[in-house]
Amino acid sequence: MYQLLIVDDHPLLRDALCASLQQHFPDVELIQAESLRACLSALDKPLDPDLIIFDLNLGDHQGVGGIEQVREAAPSAPILVISAVEDKQTILQCLSLGAAGFVLKSQPSATFLRAVELVLAGQIYFPNVSQGDETTAQEGLFSRAQLQTLTSKQLQVLRLLGEGYPNKDICQTLCIAETTVKTHVSDILRKLNVKNRTQAALALNKDMLNALLAD
Repeated sequence: MYQLLIVDDHPLLRDALCASLQQHFPDVELIQAESLRACLSALDKPLDPDLIIFDLNLGDHQGVGGIEQVREAAPSAPILVISAVEDKQTILQCLSLGAAGFVLKSQPSATFLRAVELVLAGQIYFPNVSQGDETTAQEGLFSRAQLQTLTSKQLQVLRLLGEGYPNKDICQTLCIAETTVKTHVSDILRKLNVKNRTQAALALNKDMLNALLAD
């Protein structure tokens, strides 16, 4: 049974999220918090949820800084951000602070539930920020020169990271040991100067990576 903490200052939205989650996960235990303070108080009980669903804009706190406080209070719990803000920079900031997912409030409930499934499974979900006029920001994060520091096998691992593959699936796809995958992931993060696999996946320019793999 999953235990989820929902943090949002709008009762109607919290109720709607709870209804969708209860229908999709019949055995789920849902805990609600209407503010950042209430969230931190719940986590201090102590509470160890499997997932924290967190609205960026709360009555007592606005912006990405709340993620840091939640991470400090519950370092092992993944955070799925929900927000009406569709700004690319905000999404990247959430990523850099350790969020495991980001869902826009304009997206359908099926997308939200899929994101919850992925994050609970140890994967990631973020809107695609590598399309159209957002490509420049992608290239600013990982230059071609940075990607060229990776070995051929590391590029293959990075491609699968970008698809949201967990280590177990990567080792099966590439027919290598899981310990080898972990070593490759560590080397990738170090060479690209990113904090975690989530940041690597979101910041990846897939067209540039595919071009390097084709060389």
